[in-house]
Amino acid sequence: MNGKREHQKKSFFVVGPLVLMIGVFFCVNFSWAHEFGWGSLDVRSNTQYLLHWSDGPNDELVSDDPNDQDIIEVLGIDATHTASGVSFSFLGKYQKDLDGTAFGSIYQDYVDVSSDDRQRFDAYYAYFEKDDLIDGIDMRIGRQYAYGAETVHFDGLYFRGEGIGADWFDFEVYGGAIVQLYSDLTQDGVGGVNLAFRPNRDLTLRLESVFYQNTSTEGSFYWRPMEDVKVRGRWALIDEHNRDWDVDIVGTCPVTNTTIGINVYKRYTVKVEDDFIYDFTYSVNENLSKDIKRLYLGRELGYIDYTLSLSQPIPHQEGLTAFARFTTRRLSHDSEEDLYNTNFYAWTLGFTMDNWWRFHGTKLTLGYTKWYEDRNDLYETESTSVFGDLTQEINEKFMVGAGFYYKTEDVNSLIEGEAAQQYYGLCRYRLGPEKWAELKYEYERDDYYREFGVSGINALTATINFSW
Repeated sequence: MNGKREHQKKSFFVVGPLVLMIGVFFCVNFSWAHEFGWGSLDVRSNTQYLLHWSDGPNDELVSDDPNDQDIIEVLGIDATHTASGVSFSFLGKYQKDLDGTAFGSIYQDYVDVSSDDRQRFDAYYAYFEKDDLIDGIDMRIGRQYAYGAETVHFDGLYFRGEGIGADWFDFEVYGGAIVQLYSDLTQDGVGGVNLAFRPNRDLTLRLESVFYQNTSTEGSFYWRPMEDVKVRGRWALIDEHNRDWDVDIVGTCPVTNTTIGINVYKRYTVKVEDDFIYDFTYSVNENLSKDIKRLYLGRELGYIDYTLSLSQPIPHQEGLTAFARFTTRRLSHDSEEDLYNTNFYAWTLGFTMDNWWRFHGTKLTLGYTKWYEDRNDLYETESTSVFGDLTQEINEKFMVGAGFYYKTEDVNSLIEGEAAQQYYGLCRYRLGPEKWAELKYEYERDDYYREFGVSGINALTATINFSW
């Protein structure tokens, strides 16, 4: 009898997403014209139902809850009043745990521990914008993001001017109260200035600053010395201390269409406790699983990365491109290797294929990665991974896809052949322009899960996406 009930329970979990999708189909087919006498209205919605299940964990430190159900709704709205030139934009996300995930469950996530009723609503942005408030200058007011020396989330004012002075100068100025959705550290004010100069069409210089407790500054340039060569450079300070710099050089040989990229990235050791809005003061002695009020990022030591990448279209095989990438990291001379900061090198080989031979609407990617770390005479580790993704358009409305990732890792003679693997399959049906429904199944298996008595985790996601 119990077996029958368990079978019925699992059957409901599998059929539930299908029933939900059918129900939403009827909703999304009702739409209205988005052009009105006063202006225009655009509504975008992405609704997801997520189901996770596995065999019951048997570790005494975790709950034996074998499944989890959540629903996520992301809603975006853009409305424009034509006569005044004023627009309103909104983007928000609602998340709800449907079945009350038990404390200590392997499915416990941020939503479960950040609110007593296991639900969250986050407004990412909600602002009014007036184009040409003054000739060539736009203004925003409300909750928004600004991008420069830092990604700033704030409630306040933002001004933008583009193409000032014969198109050679752009600026952005903003300020307000900082927004922290996942923490409650401070309500200090924040402000910033971004400046861009274009001496000619092939050179752009940028200087960006954020004022928050201390000043963060970033300078960068984009230069195209030749038609097929691009150079980017960037140098950043965080709280008035060196943070990082990097240089990118990308060139394409016009004869063979070979693209070569060279990147050098230098990261300095974090010298201050508070790295902008992130909080480095969190201690592992605090109980993260019970009360998450601050984000913790492992503090990186200083290092430098060198990366060489290559992309080559294969002659006489239209749509076939091979790629390779090699990266090596060297810690700074004053940095000692530890669990999170090591010297290593890694290389990746693979190819992509569009419209595979006679199959139209095909996109295929296959790759192989080798990673090796030689920390010291007593510790070395290496890992090997293979990955692939395939999508195939059956017709104008229907598409299927599948993919996998498989990784093995060896650490001295302590861990041999530890493996992790992921597989997924999906089908998507196009209901109309910007309207589609998708059902996706994922399976994840990791030797780490065995510590909790779990062989693998299954996930089923039903998604409805539409735009009016």
